Amino acid sequence: MFEKNNKKRLYWLMDEFLLRRIDARTFCNEYYYCYDLELDSDLLDNKEKKAFAELSIVVNRFSEFEEDLLKYPGTYFTEKQLREKMNTTIIFLSKSNSSFC
Repeated sequence: MFEKNNKKRLYWLMDEFLLRRIDARTFCNEYYYCYDLELDSDLLDNKEKKAFAELSIVVNRFSEFEEDLLKYPGTYFTEKQLREKMNTTIIFLSKSNSSFC
């Protein structure tokens, strides 16, 4: 595991979530603490800044509650949408990054 201010933690969290070692809520909470609160964005290259910022929007608007999704359509994201965004993020980052070998 990596410290919360280490960008490698973001990659590790994505791996753990996609491998189903952590659930969506845990992933979102840990991603928020790492990316939004602890990480110095100067440690990210431009591609990472773009990818992680876009993923953060989905992470911060994820809801595991069906009533949220029904009551406020288009406001929250489902776990399926979170996984889809994460997959596109990984593909985008892997084109020039060896962290996802």
